[in-house]
Amino acid sequence: SFGARGTLLAGAGASIHRFALGTDGARGCGASGARRVASAAVFEAQGVRVHGVRDLRDGETCAVWGERRVRVMRLRDGDGDDGDGDGDGWTAETPFAPFAAWVHDVRGIADDDGARGRAMAIGFSDNAVELWRRDAEGDGWTRAERVECESRCLLYTLALSASETWAGMTVAAGTIFNDVQLWCVRDGAVRVKCVGHEGSLMRVRFGEDGDVVYSSSDDRTARVWDVPENAMDSNTCVSVRPSAVLAGHVARVWDCVRIDGERPVYATAGEDCTVRVWDANNARGTETLEQGVTRRPQCELAVLRGHRGRGIWRVCKLKAFNGDVVLASAGADGSVKIWNMSDWTSASAGQKDSMALHESVTPCPDGKLTSDDAADSTDIEMHEEPAESASSKKRKKKSKRRKSLFGPNDEYIRAVRIARYGVIYVATNCGILYRVTISSKGAAWVWERVCESASPLMSMSVERTDDSDVVAVSDLEGIIKIAHISCHTGSCTNMISFRASETRVLMDVFLKNGYVFASIVGGVIKCWRRDEVEQCVFTLRNPYKHRILALDYSEELQIVAVGDQKGNLCVFDANTKADDLVVLAKKWSAHEKASSINACEIHPGPVFMTGGRDSNACCWSVSGDGELVLDTKWTAPSKASVLFLSATANGDFSRAAGFRETDFVAYSVSDQRQMIRIPCHAQNVPHDVFMGDGDRIIFVHRYKTSLHISMRWSEQDVVEDKSGALWSHGREIHTIRFVPPPGGAENAPLGVVSGAEDGTIMRLLYDATRRDGARVYSPSDICKHPGGRTVKSLSIYKENDHSYVLCAGGAKEVLLAFRLTWSRDKMGAWDFKSAALVIPKPEDKPGTRAWTKGCGYVEPRAESDQRIMDVATYARDGEMRVLYSTSLGAVTVVAMSEINRSWRMISSLKHHSCPALAVDVLERSRVWACSGGTDGGIAVWLLDDAEVAAPVCVIERAHQSGVNALCISHTSDENVFIIVSGGDDQTLRVQEFRVDDASASPSRLAEFKFSHSSAMRSVWSDGSRIISTSVDQRVKIWDIASLDARLEIVPREGVVTQTPEPEAIDVHRARDGALTLAVAGRGFELYDIKT
Repeated sequence: SFGARGTLLAGAGASIHRFALGTDGARGCGASGARRVASAAVFEAQGVRVHGVRDLRDGETCAVWGERRVRVMRLRDGDGDDGDGDGDGWTAETPFAPFAAWVHDVRGIADDDGARGRAMAIGFSDNAVELWRRDAEGDGWTRAERVECESRCLLYTLALSASETWAGMTVAAGTIFNDVQLWCVRDGAVRVKCVGHEGSLMRVRFGEDGDVVYSSSDDRTARVWDVPENAMDSNTCVSVRPSAVLAGHVARVWDCVRIDGERPVYATAGEDCTVRVWDANNARGTETLEQGVTRRPQCELAVLRGHRGRGIWRVCKLKAFNGDVVLASAGADGSVKIWNMSDWTSASAGQKDSMALHESVTPCPDGKLTSDDAADSTDIEMHEEPAESASSKKRKKKSKRRKSLFGPNDEYIRAVRIARYGVIYVATNCGILYRVTISSKGAAWVWERVCESASPLMSMSVERTDDSDVVAVSDLEGIIKIAHISCHTGSCTNMISFRASETRVLMDVFLKNGYVFASIVGGVIKCWRRDEVEQCVFTLRNPYKHRILALDYSEELQIVAVGDQKGNLCVFDANTKADDLVVLAKKWSAHEKASSINACEIHPGPVFMTGGRDSNACCWSVSGDGELVLDTKWTAPSKASVLFLSATANGDFSRAAGFRETDFVAYSVSDQRQMIRIPCHAQNVPHDVFMGDGDRIIFVHRYKTSLHISMRWSEQDVVEDKSGALWSHGREIHTIRFVPPPGGAENAPLGVVSGAEDGTIMRLLYDATRRDGARVYSPSDICKHPGGRTVKSLSIYKENDHSYVLCAGGAKEVLLAFRLTWSRDKMGAWDFKSAALVIPKPEDKPGTRAWTKGCGYVEPRAESDQRIMDVATYARDGEMRVLYSTSLGAVTVVAMSEINRSWRMISSLKHHSCPALAVDVLERSRVWACSGGTDGGIAVWLLDDAEVAAPVCVIERAHQSGVNALCISHTSDENVFIIVSGGDDQTLRVQEFRVDDASASPSRLAEFKFSHSSAMRSVWSDGSRIISTSVDQRVKIWDIASLDARLEIVPREGVVTQTPEPEAIDVHRARDGALTLAVAGRGFELYDIKT
């Protein structure tokens, strides 16, 4: 937290970033209104990553530290916390000289005159603290004092108390002995030892008053320690046990913080990528790991998910502009997420001006309802008669049947639908339709009977208008009733009843755009106008004969889309006078593993959105040959089903909801976070979801004989989402590519696509003309690799000025293709959309390993270890060709068959007997290619569509080991090209080739030994210069000098990238010659190179 309310500082790589939360005053901050307003490189020149940042003086000055370095940053006048700065508001002071030990914490303290910002304490990993004072001139710092703890040991973590004076400061040291030692700066004596952790300490921090210490450990727990009163003033050392043990994470815990409120809570962050919220009162009194595990169900209030990758490293509480306390979390995925903690701490839950999660239970009215005493899991005991043998005994066995809560004459809820905030409709098996409304004070729910039917009600649908709710219910006899209920009075103004089918075959009823649809056994749908039910408008029949669970109708486009219980999707033409509609397009098993489609929507285009129990939300379009084509697919985290969808005005996924195991979960797709998670066991009972703007959501389900209602709702306006994410996959990025802006477009952004270890292909936009902090924007997923496996390589093929094809290769030798199309939105801003062209299913090949399960032999597992290592694209006779290499040494050329959505074999290039790591292509009058393997050899190929081809030239042992990077480039001479290569031997190599018709022979050679201090990963060249990167986290630029009889590689300049373990680079050249460089590894970074 930095300075005034609503301002947050975050360190990523060697830079710090300043975020401002929204000023709208809404209680639910979420990610809404959070934006990055400024960034500053702190340790870029030193190649040091930021480990911590601390406000020194009321938002004017902050101290930033990393490894052995500290630097003070000042906010320039005019760039305050209102978020209006231009991104260049930081003034960096001269960094401190490197210390001998790592810096763990920094605190600003008052000097002798009581002024802040002129003195600070620095804590080190050698269990020492130093006092530094600002010079009289104000442009430097001088060490005034150093105090070492009497216990000399190495520390994993250290925290300084928030003391106003140097003499009153207390140090909490997390030692290598798994204990926390508290000692005084005035004499260095240890006064308190906190004993109990069973693993290394990851983080310690003081409470606000300094009388409580929070620790996080490798033993998967966070612990709270109460400092005994006057213990720091005594002359003896005391040992204390924890006052609370928070045990629930499944990996190491990185941070812990307390958030006060009507119900105080703890928030912990762990390497399992979760933030967990704990009831502080219930957790108190747990002193051991066993007690913490036992009391976990009573203590753990929520598990917040949304981050991806290798863990969440820090949490921080801060105040929003309206005074609410929110929680910020950040981790390996490079994103900052803001959580509204009033869900668990606020007493204002349920009020209309609150975004706190309010849960209530309302019982059905008195009637023939059964009692609520029995537990859901109660089993019936069945007895067997004893056998005739006298020695046999009476045995008992438990039936797998669960005891029902309801008798044959009991009334229970069959369907529930939410019409709007505070209005719910309930249908029961006794034929009664209820209207359930919230009281004016929001404290209770009121039940009113709307209508009754002689037969049990089976299904229900609700459609809203400005003045009324239209409710359609169907019963067991095949009768549909449509009721118009006034929003103002709650009375039924009109009732229509008609027979839709025979008895016991009517399954579901849908209301869509003024029409009523009846789903009948066998996949039949009948349609009537809502106000004219005398005559059926049309009938459609599912060609797959399965029950239809989801339906949408567009009167403007005159099409109907349906999804069935086996995952099949069909689109029908409703612009016909025929009684039976004709199928326009269909897709068998549109969702994987015959998973049911539970949500279906039609958007302009037309675009069809579906959600299913296979965890996928998909976008489909109809091709010219009448086939449904998958455009995009979003996969819910942790295999949660997708039963409800919400889209933006542009037709993009915005939110999705469903069930993960037995919990209801809702996700924000745009900023990749979990909005809400509610334990409920409601996946097999009547339930419904209503999603408003922003984070507003209502979830209702039947709980035994009652309704359980969970609401997060506010009547205030919700601001537009502005993500506070720095954006990253959260796993290693193996490949990155630029999507050039549309030809001739002014001020159009660059597109960036990347593929990572987690199998996702992500996209974003980059605009160098925007203010700092907003240049990278609009991140989203394009697709996930089938099976969620690694994406190793990407290549971009230009179709025209506005359309490109993205080819992606990865695990299991799967090659994907997507069309990327630039277009303008309604505001005139450029963006590109993706449409899937080829997504083949992985084909496993028999492996070589066999193992046993218990006793006996098991056949070798059919698991293919082969993967595509690199991909390059080129054009031949106006058709796209794709060249790729594999881990088995195969180099292959294929062409795409867009009609069949598959690949067609063109050529097999035979040479490599080891993994082929890299390929590249050069298009001239002839197409030349090169490939490199793990044996250090480089092969040169002429691509002429021969079915089997041999290399025209081979350079054996070009490198001492694997060739990790290749780039083939033209020169000023049409008869000459060069191949630039880099490998594990750290050598940068330029080989010139002279072309003679269909042959190419090597000529001049240039090598630069030990060009990097670690293995080279990627190179780029335009024939006159080279850009290279390596594991040593350096990006270097080289010139290629032609000196008559020889070539020479001349070092030009370099930079230390903030991206750890850089693996891939790409370069885009603008029309004016300016270069933009992307570097990717564990994260990514963009550079504008001045030429």
